[in-house]
Amino acid sequence: VNYTLNRIRRVKHRHINLHIPKSGGTSLCQLAKQYSNKNTKFTTGNSGCWEGSHFLPLWCNPAFVPGGDREDWLSEADASLCDVMDRTLPTFVMNENYLDHPLCTHQRMYSIVLRDPADRVMSHERHLLYLERENEDERLKLICNNYIVWALSSGATTEHGKRLSVVPVREHLEIAKDTLLKFDFLLDLSTLAQNETCYKNMLDLMGLAPNEQTPPQHDMKGIGTGEEIAFSREEYRKLNLLDIELYEYAQRIITHDCEFY
Repeated sequence: VNYTLNRIRRVKHRHINLHIPKSGGTSLCQLAKQYSNKNTKFTTGNSGCWEGSHFLPLWCNPAFVPGGDREDWLSEADASLCDVMDRTLPTFVMNENYLDHPLCTHQRMYSIVLRDPADRVMSHERHLLYLERENEDERLKLICNNYIVWALSSGATTEHGKRLSVVPVREHLEIAKDTLLKFDFLLDLSTLAQNETCYKNMLDLMGLAPNEQTPPQHDMKGIGTGEEIAFSREEYRKLNLLDIELYEYAQRIITHDCEFY
């Protein structure tokens, strides 16, 4: 009962979605935008669902420093503090870089949408090649090597040096697993058919229940699907073994959650 009451109470709090590119998380942003049009008290990030001073994606930030730390390109070095961020954060915001630790679980809800790691990285690489952004090699190196583990864990591993240049190892996988257990909502749109009722209930608890009969299905193929990528799918799997293990772990969490929802 205490667990249920705590979950219901936190539904009213701010919501941070750790956006893993090319996994379908943009669908949550679309739902949030729809809801904000009906409820003026519900706000979203000022650029899509990003909040530019803290959560703008690395790929979009002109001050991105390859191999550097976010302190090198953020004016607010202490922006990870819960009370500092909560002064200005919108109700729903997406974060697409490493996650701030420790998590502010008493003040916020956290969610993540996941996808098979090999498929995800292939789409993400094509997307970056299509955009032809600067520092492409540095960015590609980051996204091709267990990016999901990196995003969930590197903010907690300052002893390893600059967080943007952390190469995930098994220690980071364990941190990432523990982090997922602290999240309120885990979704995988590829399992929408078998978890339809569960996901509808999750979206309702998030305050993002769609008007349609089913949640929107994001086109996860992404832009630039004709761009030449470096490796085969099997080679990408070998590069992302930690992400694959984390993804399988997440599937077990989702199965358990859907028994509850």
